[in-house]
Amino acid sequence: MRRRLISLCLPLALILAQPALSAPLDDANAAFQRGDYATAEKILLPMAEAGNPYAQYRLGMVYAEAMGEMRSTVEAAKWYESAALQGQPFAQYKLGILYVKGDGVPKDFVLAYMWFSISARHTLSDASEAARQRDILSARMTSTQIAEAKKMARAFRPMKFEAEPAPQR
Repeated sequence: MRRRLISLCLPLALILAQPALSAPLDDANAAFQRGDYATAEKILLPMAEAGNPYAQYRLGMVYAEAMGEMRSTVEAAKWYESAALQGQPFAQYKLGILYVKGDGVPKDFVLAYMWFSISARHTLSDASEAARQRDILSARMTSTQIAEAKKMARAFRPMKFEAEPAPQR
């Protein structure tokens, strides 16, 4: 009886918790839209560090689009990659763009093609921007590079985020 009650209550608890989880993301998105990148960063950073792939993607956007000292394509790439490795398609696309330009990461057409291909999987048609960028990029690549990128894209499996353990005292 107790196990049955728990199995019924757990989904309900998750449903009820959803608004609590989305409210900070809504606040961060609103701050981002206003250009208040410091506030967006303050809201997103704890969620990103806890492994939320959407928060990681948005934090990457903050660092990519902020002005002055806060702007850092290296930090943007770091957060895009964390989200991309967990299967976040927008982060995969953005990471591909950075690899094409060599902005925040070394220029690497094979990795760019791979990330565009993986991102394009999440669309209903090949008309996605990721597929379009992949196809444009292919004109700048050798057949060997394309084959390698396709192989890497086929082998990709999203990872579950694991936070680093707290240091022992």
